[in-house]
This record gives sequence, structure tokens and C-alpha cells, in this order.
Amino acid sequence: MDPVTVVFGLACIGAGGGAGFWLKKADERLQKLSDKAIVLQEGQAAHFSHLNTEVNSLRLEVSQMNDLVNSLRATHPEIDGALLVHSAINNLESSSSADTLNLRETLSALETILSSISTEAEIGGEDLLSASTEQLLGRLLDLLEQRNISADGLEMNPVAAHRLGHACLHLRRYAWAELSFGVAYRSSPGNKNILEALEHIALLRGDDELRRHWLEARMTVSPDQPELLRAHAHLLAKMGDAEAERDVRRLEALGLETAADRSLLSGLRARAGSRSEALEAIEQALAENPNRSEDWCSYAALLYEDGEHGKAQQAVDRCLELDRQNGDAWALLAKLLAPKSNKLKEAVKAATHAVALHAGGTELIFLKSDLLMSSGKVSESEETLVRALLESPDNAELRARMASRKLLNGYIDEAQTLLDDTPLGIDHTLLHVIEGRLHLARADRQRDGTGQTDQALLSEAITSFNDALRLDRESGVAWLGLARTKRLLGDIEAASEAIARALRLLTEEDSSASSEAALLALDMGDLSSASKHIDAAAIHGHSATIHYVRGNISGRKGFLDKALMHYDEALSLDASHIRARLNRTSVLMAMKEGRRVLDDCDILLDLAPSFTLARLRRAEGYMLLTEWENARDDLKMVLEAAPHHHQALTKLGACYLSLQRPERAESPLNEAIRLNPDYAPAWHQRGLLYLELKETDAAFDDFQAAIRCDANHLDSRLHIAATLHQNERYVEAAAAWRAVLTIDPDSSVARRRLGDCEINLAQSA
Repeated sequence: MDPVTVVFGLACIGAGGGAGFWLKKADERLQKLSDKAIVLQEGQAAHFSHLNTEVNSLRLEVSQMNDLVNSLRATHPEIDGALLVHSAINNLESSSSADTLNLRETLSALETILSSISTEAEIGGEDLLSASTEQLLGRLLDLLEQRNISADGLEMNPVAAHRLGHACLHLRRYAWAELSFGVAYRSSPGNKNILEALEHIALLRGDDELRRHWLEARMTVSPDQPELLRAHAHLLAKMGDAEAERDVRRLEALGLETAADRSLLSGLRARAGSRSEALEAIEQALAENPNRSEDWCSYAALLYEDGEHGKAQQAVDRCLELDRQNGDAWALLAKLLAPKSNKLKEAVKAATHAVALHAGGTELIFLKSDLLMSSGKVSESEETLVRALLESPDNAELRARMASRKLLNGYIDEAQTLLDDTPLGIDHTLLHVIEGRLHLARADRQRDGTGQTDQALLSEAITSFNDALRLDRESGVAWLGLARTKRLLGDIEAASEAIARALRLLTEEDSSASSEAALLALDMGDLSSASKHIDAAAIHGHSATIHYVRGNISGRKGFLDKALMHYDEALSLDASHIRARLNRTSVLMAMKEGRRVLDDCDILLDLAPSFTLARLRRAEGYMLLTEWENARDDLKMVLEAAPHHHQALTKLGACYLSLQRPERAESPLNEAIRLNPDYAPAWHQRGLLYLELKETDAAFDDFQAAIRCDANHLDSRLHIAATLHQNERYVEAAAAWRAVLTIDPDSSVARRRLGDCEINLAQSA
């Protein structure tokens, strides 16, 4: 064989062997893969079989769980309801509005969650709902309120509404409770439980009228139930209704009255003015049961009102033996001991106990303060009032009386601060009255003697007193303040009407109304009525105001010495009495006591630096002492504050004349006449100016103008008569001198000059 063939054969044999070997190996691998696939298939079959078993087991457990939940929901409505409410809450929160479907779901949830509540549940009972139910129900009610859905809007059946009422009462959602019980009431108006619940809600709200309505509805169902009769009697007594006695009489007829009922009957009779019957009833109650401390306290109060203070104190002591925490008894004991100077320490102790027990109200707080003041404990006295106000900042009466005390003591700014610190929303008659009195006090310290200024200062006082009367038309102090303000403004008719109302409303012991009536009578020129009114005021003790009014009466009658004595008495009692001191300066001016006028004016300006009228009066005092420069300086200050003050302008012109500066006098006098053409002193003073300037005719015209303004202006008549006499116009001069004598019959100058005129006329005849 040739070599090529051999090589080719060997190559073929090698290739065939290689291929066979590869095929053998491939077959072995395929066999292994097949074996693995079989094993994997068997494993997967086993796994799926196990998984199927587990799934079936889980399905069984889920089915059992569902059965258990269904069983729990079926046997525990609260759980079922909680789940339904939770679902309803989720649906309401996820929806923008409450559609009909959501409301139906909500109503169903509510009926379910409330199904365990009895319609005869105790009113206000505890443990009515679990904590989780309270939370869910509260959330649901909040959501319904946000969507303006009420109990009526849910269209609940009466039983569910009844149950919801109990639940809402438990949650203190009184508006929901009242509406829910109202839905139930419309279906069952005679249901005792519903009526009791509605009465209880009215009690919690403090609505006495509504509570009375529901109490009487309950009494219609159970007319002879003692508890209802007693509750009704106490409520009517609280409301001041005399029908309360009928309930107690019914208890007596039933033979069920107790010592407490007789005590109530005693109180009712005392209110009705039957004090003897009230004492008899309370004595019977004490005879039956002497261990009721409140009866001893009521007995003591009746004795105190009858003036039996000794017996009243014995009854109070007995009350406190039984109950040391009876605040009303401590308050009454403090009142009994307060007038006794040797019992001051015990009175302070009693008042302290009463205030600590919140008894006696504002009256006891002030009594304690006054007693501490009498004991020399000034700081503690003030602290008592401040502490009481801090504890009760909304106590308008306390705040008003504190401000009134500050005002009476002359602390106007502190009184205003008390009013300014009143919490928002507090509106009380006395607060407006004190505000008005503050405006009056400021007016007293800022007046300049012109009605124009008074009008501006007093307008705010009018507003304050009218605000007080808007709240209480029967407020005597408000009418009194209005009367004084109207009098100061010169509105005599309105002042008369207001003071008549005040006199009817205020007690006789309150002398302020009679004092104001006396001042009004003075302004009307009725001195007799003024004296009667001030005598009536003085029956209950003398005060600075009473002496002030009597000084005014004496001054009006021309008894200057007596007027001065009364003003001195007023200022000895109250050195800060602005009007008494100002009026005393007028009397001293008339008595030519210029130095004393200055002393009083200095005190007035220390008390009220902006008191323009006091500065004007001081200028007049300087003029009386011929201290013209000092007078001029004060008058300039007056005119800076009140440029419209025609009296001050006139006096300034007089000062310039006395200072030999006639060129400076004309301008203020012209301005005074421009401001008030009817002011006679201004015309007269300008007439003097023209005399100084040798302008006799102009002076004569001004003197005549002064007489046209005031026919009794004596100085102007003297100057006219003198001018006519000097010009030898004896007929006219004689008439002028007679006119002077008509005004001043004791004028020796007029009488002598008249004689001269008559002689000259006789000679010429």
C-alpha cells in the first residue's frame, strides 16, 4: 500500500474512534441528566404534595378563625359594634361628604355598639362604656359634628336614640345627649328614665327654667314622689317662686315632711315677709332634729334680721359646734362681732374663716379687709382684696367695688387700671357705673368753668351710665350718676327724671341720692327743697358731701360764715373733696381772704395739676392781693389749656390795665367779647380801657352794652351815672343814680350824687 492510503486509513480509523468515544461520553451525560430530572421531578412532586397539605390546613384554620370571629361578634355586640364603627369612621374620613350609604352604615354601627346599654340605665352611672368604645364613639361623634349631622339627622329609632343619650351623657356630650333623649321623648313622653335624664342635663347646665319644666313633667308621671317634691320645692325657692311652699305642704299632707322640709318652709316664709311664721317653722324643725347645723344657721340669720343679735350669736355658736366648716355661719358671726370694738380679733378670725370657705361673697371680702384695716394691718387689708381678685378675676362686683374704693380715696389711675384689667367678655352694670364716676372725677379735676369744656368731659360719663342702664334699668347708682352728669351739663329736666328714679330705687340708708337731689334743687333755686333733701340724707350720718351741700345752701342764702364752717367740716372729713375746697375759695374771695384763697388753690393744684378752674381761682386770689404779675402768669396758663375761656381773657385784660399796659389789654378783651357777646364783665372792662385811653364816648357805649347784658351790673351803672353827671346831664344822671340805688340801696355815693342832681335841677327850674 502506498503511504498515502495508509495515512488516510489511519486517519479514518482515528476519526471513527474519536467519534465513538465522544458519543459514548455524550450518552453517559444524557443518562445522568435523565436520572437527575427524575429525582427532581420526584422531589417537586413531594414538595407540591406537602404544600397542598399546608394550604388545605391553612384554609381550615382561616375558616375556623372566621367562625370564631363571627361567633365573637354574634355573642359580643360591643366587639361587633366596635368593628362596624371603626369601618364607618374610615369610610367617613375617606369621603368628602356623608352620603346616604355612609349614614346608613354609621346608623347601623351606632345601633350595634349601643345595643348593650339598657334603656333603664342609671342616669350619670359609671362603667357604661369601655375605654375603647368611648374613644371610638367620641371620634364618630366628632366626625358627624364636622359634617353638621345631629341626632335628628341620623333618623335613629327611639330605642337607639335613648341608648345614645345615655352614652353621650356618659361622655359629657350634653348637646348630643339632650337631642338624643329628645328623639326618644317624642316617642315615649311618659318614660321616667328619659324625663329624669333630661332634668339631669338641665341641672348640669344650670338652666333652672328648663330643669323646672322637666321636673314638673316627672311630677306629672309620679305626683307623690317625695324626692321630686323636695327637689321641686328647693328649685322654686331658689328661683324665688312662692309656689315652693305648696310642695312642702303636699309633703306634710303625705306625712313625709322632715326637719329639712320645715327648714325650707321657714326660709320661704322669711322671704315672703312672714318672719314670725318662719321663726316658728325653724324652731319646730330644730325641736325635731337639733343636730342640723344648717337649721341653726338659718335660725341665726332670722334672729339677726330681727335685731336679736345676742340670740343670733348663740345660734351661730351652736351651728359651729356641729359644723366648723359652715361658711355662712362664720360670715354671720363676723357681721355680729364687727361692731364690737372689744371683739375685733374674733371678728377678723370669723371673717377669715368665711372668706376661706367662699361664704358671704364680696361683702365678706370687704368686711375682712375693713376689719384688718381697723386692726392696723393696712398691708394685709389690701392683700385680702388683691388676693380675692386674683382668685376670681371675673368677679365683676368685687372689681367694681375695689375700683370704687380707690376712686373714693383719690387714686384715680389705680381705679382705672382695675377696670382696664377686666377680662374680655365680662360686662357688668357696676363696672360701667364706676367708669362713669371716673369720668366725673376727671371732669372735677379738669374743668375750667366753661360749659363748652364740661360738655366734652362729661359726654363719656353719659355713655358709661347709659351702658350700665342698658344692662340693668333698675340700677339706682346708674340713675344717680346720670342725674349728676345731666345736672352738671345744665339739663335740669333730664336730671330731675333721673334723680327721681334713683330715689325710688336706692335705699333710705344711701344718703347719696338725697344729697344729689339737694344739689339739683339748689340749681333750680328751690332752697327749701334742698334743705329738706339734705336733712333726710343727714338722718343716716354725716359725711363730707352732706357738709358740702349744706355749705352750698348757706352760701346761696348769703350766710358766708356758716357756709365757710360747713366747708371746713367737709374738708376735715375728706381733705381731697375737690368741690368743697373749690367752693370754699369762692367764699374766701367774697370775704376778701386772698391769702387763704391761694392756700386752697395750691392744694387743689397739688391734687389735680390740670385743674384749670383752680388755676383761674388762684389768679383771682392774686388779683385780690394786687399781685398782678402772678395773676397774669396763671391766666396765661389757663388760656393755653382753654383758649376759648372768655372769663380768663377778661381778667387778663384787667391785669394788663392794672400793670399800666393798656395796649396789651385790648386784644384779650376784644376776643372775650367775640367769644361771648353777652358777657357783661368783658364790656365793662373794655369800657375801663377806653376811659384809660381817654376815649370817653367809646367807654360810655361799652358800659351801656354791659348793662344790656346784665341790668344789675353795678359797676357799669356807676360809671354811666358818673359820666352823665360829669357832663351835667342831670336828668339822665338822676335816673342813672336811682338805678344804682335800686341795685345797692346802701350806696352813699349814689345817694349823695342823686341829691346833687336834684339840687341842680331845682336851681335850673
